[in-house]
Amino acid sequence: MIRINLIRGKRKKKKEFNVDALYLLLPLLVFVGVLLFHRSVSGKIEHLKTEIGKANAEVTRLKKEIGEVDSFKVRKAELQQKVDVISKLQQGRKGPVKVFEALSAAIPEKCWIDRLALRGNRVEIGGVALNNYIIANFMKALGQSGRFRDVVLGSADQATVSNTKLVKFNLSFQAVQE
Repeated sequence: MIRINLIRGKRKKKKEFNVDALYLLLPLLVFVGVLLFHRSVSGKIEHLKTEIGKANAEVTRLKKEIGEVDSFKVRKAELQQKVDVISKLQQGRKGPVKVFEALSAAIPEKCWIDRLALRGNRVEIGGVALNNYIIANFMKALGQSGRFRDVVLGSADQATVSNTKLVKFNLSFQAVQE
């Protein structure tokens, strides 16, 4: 059986979903969402632009420092080259002095040197002496000095200088390094 209530009383009304409000509210929500998204992306873009600016400034500063470091390296290389030249000159300065000192101590009387060449350790001498015995004594003194070895007579020729008979000679030998 079916019951029908004919009494008019309060009835609960079913609430209906208002579709019109949804049509008005949805574009507003989409607009607010797009606006928030735009602000977020714009903020990130601005932040990244400032970071790029800082990075470019840092790159410029570092390039300047790299240039300074390169100029210091070039300057250091120049100074090192000068130090090397000075060191080489200091070492080369002692060698010839010792050779000349030992040579002057070995030269006998009545023997004169008119040519001397020093190439590395090789010494070549040219001069005149009164006779062959003086040349032989000179060669013997050079060998016994301990500063020279392999003393070789290149030539010994008779020559007349100021109406005096002399012997022109050429010697070559090795200077001993210490």
